[in-house]
Amino acid sequence: MLKAVALVALVASVAALPQSHWLNGRANSQPSTNMCGNDDRIILEGTPWLVANSLYGAAEMVGSACTYYDRIVTPAGGNPRVVWRSTTAIQNIKSTTSSTVFKGNICFDFILSNSKGDSTSTSAQELMLWLEWEGGQLPIGWDSGPVAHIDSLFGTSWKLYEGGNTGNGMTVHSMLPDTQFSGSFAGDLREWFEALVGLGRFTDEAYVNVGNAG
Repeated sequence: MLKAVALVALVASVAALPQSHWLNGRANSQPSTNMCGNDDRIILEGTPWLVANSLYGAAEMVGSACTYYDRIVTPAGGNPRVVWRSTTAIQNIKSTTSSTVFKGNICFDFILSNSKGDSTSTSAQELMLWLEWEGGQLPIGWDSGPVAHIDSLFGTSWKLYEGGNTGNGMTVHSMLPDTQFSGSFAGDLREWFEALVGLGRFTDEAYVNVGNAG
């Protein structure tokens, strides 16, 4: 099965992010905290995870974005999970000549590899699950068109786009829903990985080495 072995960073972006809840289980001893400064972060004791509020283009941003760490819970018979949420109130991002509306997306962004801990080599693969996008933001491989379709996942159908990241040499697999999620998302991300295994993009022995949301 897929093995999570390294850092999981939950990254705030310049739009509303999904919120996840786990109501059963126990929390760790660290207090909850609300992080609003750029690169504010908390390292979660006894886990391989941190929660960070990383604001790309913060110097040009007008408004605010905060990430709230609540707790870690362990459902009966399950794995520990992080409870967190993000709130944003971004008006615009200034360019060198004028104020511009936001261009970007909200997505889950993971790096998988057949090698434990590999998140930088060209053998690793980047997986992106797009939830919302605006301002003309498009995935790598858009110009070539979708390479596969998934009829039913998280309540909608999806198109898969693929292409190489010229910056790091990795292959990027981006799944975009035919109906965008507006303001909220709930789902088991394992189903996303299993869908890509079914398409032959990697095997179920791959390591999940990095996970981001933003």
